[in-house]
Amino acid sequence: MSYFNRRRFLISTAMASVVLSLPVMAAPASRQIRQVSTDLLDIGYYEAGPEEGRPIILLHGADGDLERFAGVASQLVSLGFRVVAPYLRGHGTTTQLDKAAPASTQEVVLGQDVLDLMNALHIPEAVLAGFDLGGRAVTAAATLRPTRCVALVTVNSAPQPALAEVLVQMARMGTWRT
Repeated sequence: MSYFNRRRFLISTAMASVVLSLPVMAAPASRQIRQVSTDLLDIGYYEAGPEEGRPIILLHGADGDLERFAGVASQLVSLGFRVVAPYLRGHGTTTQLDKAAPASTQEVVLGQDVLDLMNALHIPEAVLAGFDLGGRAVTAAATLRPTRCVALVTVNSAPQPALAEVLVQMARMGTWRT
């Protein structure tokens, strides 16, 4: 790894650590949840921002609370990003189409669900971000299909308002493909 890449990595890591130290923004009123079907799931998701904006997919943790992304999503939308925040398998309005199929929260299965969602919404590549279980799911998606992941941001706790700033700074530093 070159000096420049190490420096960029360390700056990004330092910025991400700020995410863990700031308070969570209050969530606005509930959001309209849309549904889209894949081969295996009927996925409930929140979407905001311009359709032509750079897509950012935000995945929640084991608590299944999309409202935790309220502050992050509004900041990203105000900057022109397209934000998609789906419910993971077994959460919210996301249901399996085959009721007899066994439920799974294995990370590789959740990662494939992310890729299937991207296919259903015609998103060729996206920034993937998540926390807790969602962080592991986006990591699995990026591992399964690296060319679909423009950038990967994960945190170990709930998202903070600074998560949007980390994503924006990464874009400004040129670490994302276009």
